[in-house]
Amino acid sequence: MGLQFGSWLRGGACAAGIAWAGIASAADTPPPAPASPPPPILEAETSGTLTLGPAGAHRLYIAAGEGFTIIDGDTAKVEGTIHGGRAGVLAVAPDNGHYYVSESYWSRDNRGERVDLVSVYDSASLKLVNEIKLPGRLIASGRMPFFSISASGTRGYVFNLEPATSVQVVDLEKKKFLSTIEVPGCGLIFPYRDEGFASLCADGSLATVTVDVKAKGTIRQSQPFFEAEADPVFEESLVDRKTGQAWFITYNGLVHPVKLGGEPVFGEPWSLQAAAGLSPATTEPQHKTWRPGGRRPFAIHMASGTLFALMHEGKPWTQKAEGTELWAIDVATRQVKGRFRVPTAGRVVGVSQDEKPLLYVAGEGDWLWVMDPENGRIVRQMSEIRRPGMIQVTGF
Repeated sequence: MGLQFGSWLRGGACAAGIAWAGIASAADTPPPAPASPPPPILEAETSGTLTLGPAGAHRLYIAAGEGFTIIDGDTAKVEGTIHGGRAGVLAVAPDNGHYYVSESYWSRDNRGERVDLVSVYDSASLKLVNEIKLPGRLIASGRMPFFSISASGTRGYVFNLEPATSVQVVDLEKKKFLSTIEVPGCGLIFPYRDEGFASLCADGSLATVTVDVKAKGTIRQSQPFFEAEADPVFEESLVDRKTGQAWFITYNGLVHPVKLGGEPVFGEPWSLQAAAGLSPATTEPQHKTWRPGGRRPFAIHMASGTLFALMHEGKPWTQKAEGTELWAIDVATRQVKGRFRVPTAGRVVGVSQDEKPLLYVAGEGDWLWVMDPENGRIVRQMSEIRRPGMIQVTGF
């Protein structure tokens, strides 16, 4: 009996163990994985080329980084980019058909064989269409008066040091270098109409250069009209190439109106501060007041005669400080029409030239602000404009 019981126990326990193992195995076994979905059908990629539409009145160009960004002011969206070499400067053809860039390259990036160029780009495709080789050019921080074009866009002028200061004349129609015109003791390029260009001189005078059909220059130098040592003129002063009307503005905010030509006509200077009902700025070391400052701190809307100036509170020689306010000044009455606070300090300013203009300010924080020039209201904005160095608009 005991044997039978033991046999049963052993047999039963074994049987039960087998049964339990079978039950546990069935419960713990995961269900079979569902079948993997079939891989997606890869479609063949197709390439294409986009082109820019015609330039509208609200298209603007900003130098930021190694190149130039084309922006639609109506949407604050990027339309395209143009590459620029070392210290590149952009000029836009008056008919908006081509973009010109004065630039320099080395065969090994920062050494080796150097080549200086005016590169020509198609404005619709942004493709490089020509390169005009130069015998040299000044490589410095890219500023508009280092490279500019005549009012009709037929000639380009490139500032250079050889080591004397000179200007190189380029035929933009035939795409070739024409001549070098020395401007001893003077520098920068301010074209007037199709007659030639003006340069600012170290003694505070103005050199006007009439350029003939053979690209030969005749130079006339005026008497000093500003204090070059005590109160220099901003390099990025304003000139309307079509009319030759210029506004040379000093670090202290003194505006010198000049009608450029073979015989320039100098107007009576006036003060930005006085236009706002303040005392004019002085060169006294501790005199703190509102002063112009920035990389390109001035813009003008020609039809209305409104000058826009980035202003900051500072002492003498703070001309590089970015503007916290934007002043709108009537150049005819010499009165400030509005003082607008800028959300972030402005480094460059531009204004479109149409009947319903837009005002553009770029600077601190990589922001571009699109403003209403009548009241300073922000109408749109965009970011990632990294340290803007130059700003241009269609038609100026």
